[in-house]
Amino acid sequence: MHTRFHMVVVRHRDGERLPILLDADRQPIGWINEYAIQRLRSRLSANSLTKTLHVLGLLWLWAVQHSIPLQVRLLAGDGLSSDEIASQLYPWLRRDFQSRVAVRRLVVAPTTVAQRLQVVMQFVRWHLERVMARLPIGSPELSHVRERLTTMQRTFATAGPRRAEPVHHASPLSEERVSRLLSICRPGNDENPWKAAYQDRNYVIVLVLLLLGIRRGELLKLRVADCVLSGTIPEIRVERSPDDAKDPRRHEPQVKTESRQLPCDRALASLLNAYICRTRRAIPGADKSPFLFLSRDGAPMSLSRVNGLLTQVGAAHAEFRDLHPHCLRSTCATNFRARALRTGLDEERVEKHMMYFFGWRSSDSIRPYVWHAIRRESCELSLAYQSTIFNASMTGIE
Repeated sequence: MHTRFHMVVVRHRDGERLPILLDADRQPIGWINEYAIQRLRSRLSANSLTKTLHVLGLLWLWAVQHSIPLQVRLLAGDGLSSDEIASQLYPWLRRDFQSRVAVRRLVVAPTTVAQRLQVVMQFVRWHLERVMARLPIGSPELSHVRERLTTMQRTFATAGPRRAEPVHHASPLSEERVSRLLSICRPGNDENPWKAAYQDRNYVIVLVLLLLGIRRGELLKLRVADCVLSGTIPEIRVERSPDDAKDPRRHEPQVKTESRQLPCDRALASLLNAYICRTRRAIPGADKSPFLFLSRDGAPMSLSRVNGLLTQVGAAHAEFRDLHPHCLRSTCATNFRARALRTGLDEERVEKHMMYFFGWRSSDSIRPYVWHAIRRESCELSLAYQSTIFNASMTGIE
């Protein structure tokens, strides 16, 4: 496959990052970038916009490979035929385009296909709706474009598998595995896989992710000033700051959820204070960066580095080979819910507390995180019921 597309991220002086899709000659693909700028830029982060443009790059590549004048069709309000979507585009979007692995998969997961189809459908719909907006009311062409759009939406909806796999969220850790993990990560432990210079920092990172349930991006956007560790109740402030001019990272971490103030246990506050006053201060150039967690050269840590330090734990201890930052967030959410229910709060009240603590805007965001807790509760109830019936039936029987 000789034809390919490219992606660049333009960083403006005010800190805003704008992904741009380029063709094989490294020229901007205007009719796709226009959609990204006019429709998506105001509501998607740079990282999310990059992912969307990657999918639209696959669409552009498909059209080039199959000699389909897609831009002309969209501007004319014609779009794609049902056969093109179902028999050509759908198989194309199922392909795994990764080429830097030893063993390539032929197709991606059904959830990935569904996401790609949705991105393409929204893109096509936006173009056709623009065409309809320019046509006079009552125009025969208006009815034609509307019918085409309805047909395409129906075809996109039925092109993928009828039963999509459920969205997978990282499984929470049991109490035993949490204790084991903290024991391994404790500075000075012989089982600790990290170099001595990084053990204090990494231990605090694991504790913050586990106890406060923040996302990886939220962790990396924390500043020293966000840690208010004095007062009656110490707290950590999670603040949204997209397109931060002071953030030098190419892939800027994002606070995807709402800003909030999280209470901090005094033991955690003490460890954070020791990290800030001793460990962090000893890093060269630390005084030049406002961010809490830094690499050895004084630059703010990257997203991949957070993944990497947990991967090191899994490499040294096979029981944690699937450990990921989101496992710790999922663990916090599961235990938060269980603790709230034990205090006697009803589900509605628990839901409101979780929405604030984890920064969710909608109650729909809660479901994937508590699915494992509900499954565990259902299992316990079922086993208790089975035991009751079994014991009753065996009364008087040796």
